[in-house]
Amino acid sequence: MAQLLGIVAPVFVLIGLGWVSIQRGWTDRAGARGLTNFAYFAAMPALLFDSIAAAPPLHLVHVAGSFLLGAVALFFVVMLLARRLGGQALAPAAMFGLTGVYGNTVMMGVPVIQAAYGAEGVANLLAVVAFHSAVLLPLATVMIETGQGVRPGLVQTVRSVGRGLFTNPVVLAVLVAMAWRATALPVPAPLHALLHLLGGAAPAVSLFCLGAALPPPGMLGGHLGRNGLGLGLAALTKLAVLPAVVGLIAHAAGVHGVAFATVILAAAMPTGANAFLLARRMDTMAENTAAEVLLSTILSLVTLTLLLSWLR
Repeated sequence: MAQLLGIVAPVFVLIGLGWVSIQRGWTDRAGARGLTNFAYFAAMPALLFDSIAAAPPLHLVHVAGSFLLGAVALFFVVMLLARRLGGQALAPAAMFGLTGVYGNTVMMGVPVIQAAYGAEGVANLLAVVAFHSAVLLPLATVMIETGQGVRPGLVQTVRSVGRGLFTNPVVLAVLVAMAWRATALPVPAPLHALLHLLGGAAPAVSLFCLGAALPPPGMLGGHLGRNGLGLGLAALTKLAVLPAVVGLIAHAAGVHGVAFATVILAAAMPTGANAFLLARRMDTMAENTAAEVLLSTILSLVTLTLLLSWLR
């Protein structure tokens, strides 16, 4: 138990520090945005590149396939249930489905998995990171736009996905690292030292920025009163159902060891903030999604501890 607390407790303390820092005015929002940009554009790509370059042989296709198959299937199941049983229109049903499968695999997933399984765990997580946003966000966008009466063209959708992939520093870091790895060349010592310094800052800065970006608890209290059942079901889906589905698929695909633990933990991460950003941009369930991000992050303290206890 002490070992588990040594992994999970620092993660949530750093998230709490970020939240308190914003609420108390110790850090302003402009400063938090600057830290987030540093983590997203410099520190996190450096950590991911360095982890891939030093990792043992990887089976990323099985890891990515297990996660995506489970996430996409559950997205459609939740969306259909929201329409049939909840009576929701297509756009909010699609947004509800997204909150149940789209997780915080970078800002929270990388620090947790690095603490639990080191560079090998982070390297296996990259398969999920590379395709997570590239598949789930465009899929939800198409369904929401269809529900709103917009008919997105195939070319426009492909262009949007491609732009998102090749302008995302995290995805670019993964692609460049995989290309470098294919050459079998060692990383030069000066470059490795630079990546190590930058990457070392990524977990702590990312968690602090995640806490700074969380909505105030008053928002959660109000929405629990009005839509507690919906928020609870979405959190249950994200934190328990998705990891179970992905775990079954990964087991059937022969994924084992650190890769198996990594793909389950990736599926168990709380709802990612990008889901809220999409909801706000599409003007669909924005406040509900923000409350879901906060609720699932709080509850993940318990669920991640239980999962780590089982996996380790």
